[in-house]
Amino acid sequence: MDLVLHAGELLLTSGAEIYRVEETIERMGRAAGFVQVEGFATPTGLFISLHAPGGQVYTRVRRTRHSRNNLAAIAAINSLSREFSEGKVTAHEVKQQLAALTESGSPHSLMRQIVGGGGAMAFTLIFGGGWLEAIFAGLIGAAVLTVVALLQRYPVPKVLQAAVGGMAASAMALGLANVFPIHPDLTTLGAVMVMTPGVAMTTAIRDLLSGELLSGLSRAAEALVVSVAIATGVAIVISLGGR
Repeated sequence: MDLVLHAGELLLTSGAEIYRVEETIERMGRAAGFVQVEGFATPTGLFISLHAPGGQVYTRVRRTRHSRNNLAAIAAINSLSREFSEGKVTAHEVKQQLAALTESGSPHSLMRQIVGGGGAMAFTLIFGGGWLEAIFAGLIGAAVLTVVALLQRYPVPKVLQAAVGGMAASAMALGLANVFPIHPDLTTLGAVMVMTPGVAMTTAIRDLLSGELLSGLSRAAEALVVSVAIATGVAIVISLGGR
């Protein structure tokens, strides 16, 4: 029971689609010997009911308060659940690998900064900026990810993290524009793209297409609120004239 619940919780907190979470729960529950498996997942909670051959029914509820995108963890758990259902790995081995995934968490912050900075550079070039704007956008994007990573260590709401990140990106871009001949709008635009909830919006659309209206609408609303928070942070700094 704990094994199935742990796998479902890791998928949910890693940003997996709801249908994937429920499908994994059912696959692993049946592989564990339960005759009936019922799983109901939402972006903020997980409900599991497993029926044993002897008639016993085991029900567990797990509240999830924090989630982040970790596609590597989703792929690993998906592959692990299939191997378990096919009998290629034991329950003990699954437990060990799930524990390792839990301890590893999200990708290393330095790697996130490097990838995020490269993404900010690419977006600046796509939006029509020059190489100087792209380089500064990459540096600012890496700095913004560092600020957000520091805020994630504390119980700071995701919306407030996005707003602070938008303020930091806009302030640094406007400050550099006073020294270097760059367009601060293009630099800011590329830098804040590292925070945009693109994966969350894609997952929301995928949930809606799968008929998961509750999770689809809630995730879409979250992505919209985060996007508005980023824009609000940028607008606050611009309204102050960059001071």
